[in-house]
Amino acid sequence: MRFWERGQAFFLGMAALFLLFSILCRFMTGVILKRLLREAENMSATKDRTLRQCKLKFQSCYELNKGCVNTGVFVEKFMQGLRAGKCSLRFLELLSGQLLLLSVFSDGLGACVGLACKKTLGQVLPCYVQALFSLYLYFVLASLIDVAGKREAVKVTVTDFLENRMPVRIDRAK
Repeated sequence: MRFWERGQAFFLGMAALFLLFSILCRFMTGVILKRLLREAENMSATKDRTLRQCKLKFQSCYELNKGCVNTGVFVEKFMQGLRAGKCSLRFLELLSGQLLLLSVFSDGLGACVGLACKKTLGQVLPCYVQALFSLYLYFVLASLIDVAGKREAVKVTVTDFLENRMPVRIDRAK
């Protein structure tokens, strides 16, 4: 009996920990993209190092190619290079999903151990309830954070600036 109680607490705790890290990864990605979007809206006077580098690279490409730059591909490569420390934002987003799966898997293991110890459905029910609650909470928060929407908004804003405002500024500077 003691083994099962400790085992259940362990699996439920691990599942909760995985869920917490999953939500943190998703939240971090959303915060970084929101900050980038805010800076990209005033990209001509941005203080963000990544956006300044993007402008300089675009200016160099524009001048080297005499005005012919595939802005869509340029911005896509810029978006792929976005990082939080040593991790790309895409990696953090994928890690978030994997941690959610580990959370549900830990809940499932807790239920399996309980059933193997011949526990009743009522005794293993907390594992199932936590798994369902974890999925619900994750998807509600993921929709509120809306990483995909923020990513697309940053992409559109940067593309707009580079296609419509940068060439005029570069030509005026000459």
